[in-house]
Amino acid sequence: MNSEDYLLEELNPEQSEAVQHFEGPLLVLSGAGSGKTRVITYRVGYLISHHGVAPDRILGLTFTNKAADEMKERLTEILPHDKPTGRGPWMGTFHSLGANFLREYVEVLDRGYNRYFTIYDQGDQKKAVKETMKGLDISTDEFNPGMIASMINEAKNELIGPEEYRGERSGKVDDYMLQIVDRVYRNYQENLREWNGMDFADLLRLTVKLLELEDPGIQSWKNRFEFLLVDEYQDTNHAQYVLARELARPGDNLCVVGDDDQAIFGWRGADVSNILEFEEDYPDAVVINLSKNYRSRRPILRAANSLISNNRLRKSKEMEPLRDEGESIMVYHAGDETDEAEFLVEEIKHLKGEGVRLGEIAILYRVNPLSRKIEEKLVKRGVPYEIVRGTRFYERKEIKDVLAYLRVITNPDDDLSLSRIFNYPRRGLGAKTEERVRACADSEGVSTWEALTDLENCPELTSRQVSSLEGFVDLIEGYIDRKEDGYDPVQLTRDLVMDIGFFEQLESDYDVSSAEDRKNNVRELVGQIQEADLDEDSLEEFLEDVALESDVDDFEDRGDRVSLLTLHSAKGLEFKYVFIVAFEDGILPHRRSVEENSLEEERRLCYVGLTRAKERVFLSYTDNRFLYGQRFGNLPSRFLKEIPDEELRERSGGGRGYSSLRSSSARKIGAGKKDNWKDFLA
Repeated sequence: MNSEDYLLEELNPEQSEAVQHFEGPLLVLSGAGSGKTRVITYRVGYLISHHGVAPDRILGLTFTNKAADEMKERLTEILPHDKPTGRGPWMGTFHSLGANFLREYVEVLDRGYNRYFTIYDQGDQKKAVKETMKGLDISTDEFNPGMIASMINEAKNELIGPEEYRGERSGKVDDYMLQIVDRVYRNYQENLREWNGMDFADLLRLTVKLLELEDPGIQSWKNRFEFLLVDEYQDTNHAQYVLARELARPGDNLCVVGDDDQAIFGWRGADVSNILEFEEDYPDAVVINLSKNYRSRRPILRAANSLISNNRLRKSKEMEPLRDEGESIMVYHAGDETDEAEFLVEEIKHLKGEGVRLGEIAILYRVNPLSRKIEEKLVKRGVPYEIVRGTRFYERKEIKDVLAYLRVITNPDDDLSLSRIFNYPRRGLGAKTEERVRACADSEGVSTWEALTDLENCPELTSRQVSSLEGFVDLIEGYIDRKEDGYDPVQLTRDLVMDIGFFEQLESDYDVSSAEDRKNNVRELVGQIQEADLDEDSLEEFLEDVALESDVDDFEDRGDRVSLLTLHSAKGLEFKYVFIVAFEDGILPHRRSVEENSLEEERRLCYVGLTRAKERVFLSYTDNRFLYGQRFGNLPSRFLKEIPDEELRERSGGGRGYSSLRSSSARKIGAGKKDNWKDFLA
């Protein structure tokens, strides 16, 4: 049997059609649980096995490293092993593609960058914006650095640089705020250039900028790829849309896979119109609808289909359930949040008694503070749980501290990381010393590191300060030399942690238990560097992978524990049993969406929550809820009335048992809201 015949035998007709499509634009509408990952990987395999496309001529773009790794693993399994294929297809995220491309061509921009640039994550970016604002004497109390960073990201995602910002945003942003953001953006971007650093949005914006140049080397790189596949196309922003368009030219052999009904990231720049208008952008596009759902029981799919059909801006389609019937969706009408939490625990214990593993259960909520009462009850009743996608491993303080040292060793101009390690572990270099060094650097027009290596030009420093600074410089220069001499990255990191007295500092800062946990985290980091099996000169690659890892990549099977996470974080995951709490107007849908008359994304969010479940869904709402220091009277979510009554079964608190939800007097869906809702979640 030919390998390509084997590939097709495992597919349903729609999947097979998508896999066999050869040249030209292709839109694959892949509903929840429809097997889109299989379609993408089998399509790549078919291009190689049947059409003879060289693997390295294929580019696959995803939104998470986890998805890319899964596709690589599946490709290894399905590609024939009797034929040498050379380099495999390039599979990775938009941002990792941009980072790799910029490492090779960033100096073409002539902006002072070199290939060893540091990638700043969201926390780093906020800190960098804050430092920029301080340098401009702009109050960080009056103007939130996080908000300004968000506005800068929004501009970059629309490919608006600092030079164009004022003109492009004039009339769209308050004049006073426009002036503030314009000043910060310009100076922030200049700081990034001086620090040889880039934020996530720059990895895309600058890549697009470079691809538009007529540079022969860049055009040669671009032409390497003959076939382009984009996963989760509904989540692309404008920069990603343009990047995909540029890479697909001139043949437009572009296959995009996604589901407009699962577009839930508009708040961070994703533009659902990219997938809705694909056929306008590519009039010759073939459209294939993967409508068969392999995940959820029939009542769940019927409820989800009915709900999402109320959206106007969507492709007309309906998921077809392939699994058997199951139990109706349970709707629990609680008195308050304590009653609701008690219901959750009782149902979870009941499921466990039936042999369900706790790791197969998820509790989903619209906003993070809703987990507090649930956590209290789970702890009290001895139910193991884990907050999924809370503080990621690489965002823990002790890990960021060690990584900051490694960043400075690879890129000494990285002022942000240098500031983090300047006096940690403490070495007698206080804030005043750092201020004097920075002032010296500014007066000389050099980076902080350059000023540190030439302290004779800093007369304001005392002899004691100079002595301490010289010791610090000698330490860093010693490790820079080791790295350049090909020293093993694992041993380099171990020696560094010992030389700076990092563990001793942790023991001084924290109690015995906490210090040991943090030391174990550092040991785990060293283990990860060892597991990465780095070459002598590839420490930069590890730091890049760390910076580009998303919260989704950090998720793994948590064992026998209930998962608690937001509805947004649940995207891409699946569980046997799903509880969605606080199913109330003002929370789901969120108050802001009600006020702005933009319910469609909230409805899609609800749809995503429902379709995470394989076996059963439990919804709960309360008569009143204590949240953000206030108690509110509640109405059940208006989305309940969009689910057929026959798919729902209500159970009320206080031993009132089950009933048809339509007959309940509590079902006053969307009839109005309490007076105090207007300030809710402001």
